[in-house]
Amino acid sequence: MEEQDTRRAAAVPADVADSSSRLLALVRTPLYANAFYLWVNAAGTSVAGFAFWALVARLWSTDEVGLGSASLSILMLLALLSQLGLGLGLIRFLPESGEQGPALANAAFVTGAAAAVVSSTVFLFGVPLWARNLDFLREQPLYSAAFISFVVVGTFSSLQTYALIAIRKTHYILVLLLSVQLSRLALAPVVATFFGAFGILASTGIAMALGAVVGFGVLAAVLRGYRPTRLGNRAALRKLLPYSVANHLADIVLRAPTLILPLFVVSLLGSAQGAYFYMAWLLGDLLIGVSTYLAMSLLAEGSNDPRALWVLSRKAVAGGLAAAVIGAVFLLLLGDKVLYVFGRDYATEGATLVRIVALSALPAAVVNVYVGALRVTKRVGELLIIAGVVAGTTMGLSYALLPVMGLAGAGVGQGVAQGLGLAIVAIRVLSTLEGSITRRLRSLFATAANQS
Repeated sequence: MEEQDTRRAAAVPADVADSSSRLLALVRTPLYANAFYLWVNAAGTSVAGFAFWALVARLWSTDEVGLGSASLSILMLLALLSQLGLGLGLIRFLPESGEQGPALANAAFVTGAAAAVVSSTVFLFGVPLWARNLDFLREQPLYSAAFISFVVVGTFSSLQTYALIAIRKTHYILVLLLSVQLSRLALAPVVATFFGAFGILASTGIAMALGAVVGFGVLAAVLRGYRPTRLGNRAALRKLLPYSVANHLADIVLRAPTLILPLFVVSLLGSAQGAYFYMAWLLGDLLIGVSTYLAMSLLAEGSNDPRALWVLSRKAVAGGLAAAVIGAVFLLLLGDKVLYVFGRDYATEGATLVRIVALSALPAAVVNVYVGALRVTKRVGELLIIAGVVAGTTMGLSYALLPVMGLAGAGVGQGVAQGLGLAIVAIRVLSTLEGSITRRLRSLFATAANQS
């Protein structure tokens, strides 16, 4: 008996070691390795972002924080629009471009910069029509010029990240992260002395400019033959645009709620509530970002080996759900405690919202991975339908529920939208399997179990 107990005790460490080695081998696969660096980048961005906004909450009034966060959301939205989907095009085509890779990258940067100037200028002219609360962006010519420049460098920063993902150099993204986040932490106390709400935007914009300079230096070092130039390449652009623009439209739709909802909150509930909303949403949306980056890694890996897409997708869903469950449990238990970093009022007003958004990360993990698979297979029509349902439901319900439920209304809108997206994905996946509905469900759950 004692001998059997000894054998069992000895077997436990062996099982643990075997499980650890299998987990380590899994993490080292390209799908998870690239996603891991993107997760680290997202986590680092969030930690630095929390530190930045905690500092901002102490340097500026809540009204200024609300206006500054809304203007920053618009900056990011315009930078997203100005990409024209060229970042996704780089992921799809840069690995196979060979010597034409540098020309392809420069075509994306030059075109993105031109689009950024146009989009930001149009926005500033229309501020009295669609964002009266942001009139301070037009108070001085310097503010307007700086805003346009910030949109340009924001576009550069995003395209640089996509280029590094495309060539599987995601670990260098951390270099860009540090240059931007540390710079804006250092700049915030300085600009707070001279500017109001514009100082929040300026500290981030100047930091992004410094980060873009670092990004071009990194690309020159890791992308063979690359040198920044102001000249575009028409042949390279013709290769990028057809794929990029279609996916870009879907990308805009998917990201629109995160960037537009702060404006809804400021308009419907006031600038102070806008500040509380932004911090809580930023924390909860971090979990959804995990599966978004995993889907991006799936796009890169699936583009290199389309035949492995089904297997890669199953692994991506398993990893995304595992991360979402762990993160959701953490925020359900401690989300309000984390918000105390920004102040008591931020924790009181945003606790319910952060918990609801955390729960919506569970269906979002499946939806985001499916979206990544659609990008690989170029099924743009289906991609646009899912993006439209999720984003449209999020914004429509949020706009209706915010005056009734307060900030929690936006969380409910997000949760319902992701649930609808999950239902569409489940129907589409089941339709590809053979047999009765019962047999299809068994096959699907058996696949999920094999990946866990």
